[in-house]
Amino acid sequence: MMIEECSLDCIAKVLYMALIIEADSVAFDEVKRANRRLAELKNTINVVWENSSDTIAISIQKISGSITSMISPSFFKDALAVQGKNVNDISAVVLDLQNPAIQTKRDHFTNVAASIASCKLPCVGMKIIDKKDFAGLDLYHPRSDLMFDPFVGQQGKEEADLMTYHVVAFSDIMSRAWQTKASESVFEHDLVPIKRGGSTTKFEVKVTRLDEQSVVVVVRNVSERHKRFEAEKRFVIETTARKKDADANRFTKHEVKNGLLSAIEICSNIREKIAADSRLQSALSDIVSSDESLSAQVAELDTTLHEVLDIVLAETMARDVIHEMYEPKMNKVDINRLLSFTKGFTGSNHQFEFISNPSPLPVLLSDHSLLKCIYNNAIRNAMKYGMSGGKITIEASYSSDNGTIEIKIINLPGPGHKELVDMGSRASDLVFAHGDGAWIVRKCAKMLDGVVGISFEPEQTVFIFKAPVELYDASSEVGAFVIPVGVWGIAIDDSKIQRKLLRRFLVHAGIHEQHQIILGQNSEEILDFVKFTINFVKQHPNDRCKSLLIITFLNLELGGESSIRHETLSGSKCIQQIRNSLDSIDESRVLACVRSANDSQNDMALYLSRAHGCIPKMPLRALSVKETVYALWKERFGSDGQDGYTLNEGGIQRISSLEDMTLISSAELLQELEEIDAICIRDQTELNMDDRWFGVWDKLHQLKGDLKSANIDGKYDDAIKAIDSMRGETAPTDFLEKWLNIRQAVIDFRT
Repeated sequence: MMIEECSLDCIAKVLYMALIIEADSVAFDEVKRANRRLAELKNTINVVWENSSDTIAISIQKISGSITSMISPSFFKDALAVQGKNVNDISAVVLDLQNPAIQTKRDHFTNVAASIASCKLPCVGMKIIDKKDFAGLDLYHPRSDLMFDPFVGQQGKEEADLMTYHVVAFSDIMSRAWQTKASESVFEHDLVPIKRGGSTTKFEVKVTRLDEQSVVVVVRNVSERHKRFEAEKRFVIETTARKKDADANRFTKHEVKNGLLSAIEICSNIREKIAADSRLQSALSDIVSSDESLSAQVAELDTTLHEVLDIVLAETMARDVIHEMYEPKMNKVDINRLLSFTKGFTGSNHQFEFISNPSPLPVLLSDHSLLKCIYNNAIRNAMKYGMSGGKITIEASYSSDNGTIEIKIINLPGPGHKELVDMGSRASDLVFAHGDGAWIVRKCAKMLDGVVGISFEPEQTVFIFKAPVELYDASSEVGAFVIPVGVWGIAIDDSKIQRKLLRRFLVHAGIHEQHQIILGQNSEEILDFVKFTINFVKQHPNDRCKSLLIITFLNLELGGESSIRHETLSGSKCIQQIRNSLDSIDESRVLACVRSANDSQNDMALYLSRAHGCIPKMPLRALSVKETVYALWKERFGSDGQDGYTLNEGGIQRISSLEDMTLISSAELLQELEEIDAICIRDQTELNMDDRWFGVWDKLHQLKGDLKSANIDGKYDDAIKAIDSMRGETAPTDFLEKWLNIRQAVIDFRT
């Protein structure tokens, strides 16, 4: 019994050991594990091979020197589909390149059409391998029944079929891959489209050399990447160009425009002084030609400065229009004057004819700069491309039914007109796509919600512009508006001439000189501007009949050429500090504006976030100043200003009768008085008064001109007459008595 039990126990242990050994053999046998892993790897590679968007090629070189390449089907997907083959049933495409094809140096691009035309197609054989035949494929030793179908280029056809296109391209790629000697390399290859107008296909090729006779090539289509790169590059270029143009516009508006505006006002001041002083006219007669008066020359200079200013503004506007950064500014437009103005064009006046319906056209509310750009470009093109010296007709009509303006510019046929007529409507498309200034005309019209067109008729060329417009409300309150009596005006600028212009601006706005404070003469006034203004507002807390108009320049410069310290203070930030420091009641009595030559959309948004409004820099005219201030005042305080305001009719008559004047500040007049005092009290033993009279008279003459400029309501009439009474070659005997009277009269009115 015991022997039987021992036998059974041994048998069981042997069986158990056999099971353990068998399990170990199944689970841990190196050969079987390798086979399983190879099978898994094969399945993974098959998935990558058949489904990857990148093309994988395994290429070997035979003893004969030819190159055999097994290529995943993704590269030939389109060509296989055209041939009616199911791509899912195909495992690979095999190409066999003969030795000469490898040795010939290849370009970085493939142009199949050029290769066919020159009969320089590569010598290559091709075989499409189905999935059922893929397992028996041997690149080194092909079976006798696996013959590569020779690829025959279709030299007799004008264009290659799609398969030829792909085979030639990949043959060139493989030739370049084998010509590289590095273990790893990357290059790009371009494929020129079959048909004209197509886009070039770009490939990135990565070559890995396994040994001397085999390489692995991965081909990736990077056309979309290049398109994105080109789009990003264009975006960067356009953004950079836009930034440069914006910087150029800011410089032009801030420096060039400011300089021109200052020159215009100086010219206006010179013209006034010449007209009022016959002695000055006589003294300058030597430098004036005999056939032209000095006043005419100054007027011509003024006109030229305005024309240059128009050119500068048109150029800056054009840059903004090109980048679609321009914001239309709807203002009063005298369309009759705009369309009848032909000065500056090379044609003669009789060459232009202006016809309007109704006549005259009503005053419109639109963007003057955009309309002027459209009109000027159309007229110049009519003169440039129409009959030389031929008649140009300008027809304008306004329709009250639909509120539109239509402008036609008609010129007689010029050179090449017949060819344009024969082209029909295509000629108009070409003109606005590539024409001389026509493309910017279309952009300007689009900003006005309008359209432009041009038609080439057998006997004439007709340019048409049509846009919706509004009528300007001529019965508005601008004419009757006046800033109420008692309003103060505080302005600051670091430029002397601009401070003079600010004084004139405030007078035109309706603020009397006695209620004007002009700052910015030195760094102390600029630095203390915020504190001074805040204290000034708080010092009038109970006077509801007094409000405050604050105007600052965009950038206030501290220091000068002789100063080590040179900084720039933002005028708009000063206004922001003032508004934030005032309580709601005091702030509600303030109208704070930035005066700037920069009027781009971004600049205006910044100014309006800090101030109540923006006052553009432009040549000062009484009506335009009044219109500007009225719009700001109405938006801030309403039509009648603040509660308790009453209009002073006498003040309206007095201010509206003022002409261009008061370019001189109180400080400047007092300084002139001190300069004359210094000459008068000089040591009498050095020179008597007659010897000094020429210098004294020059100063008196300058003082008289400044008093005339500031002579509101004739308050300086007596002082001016007293100075005139002293005209002569020698000093009057009672000079000191007269001078003291003049001096006292000026001081009384200044204080």
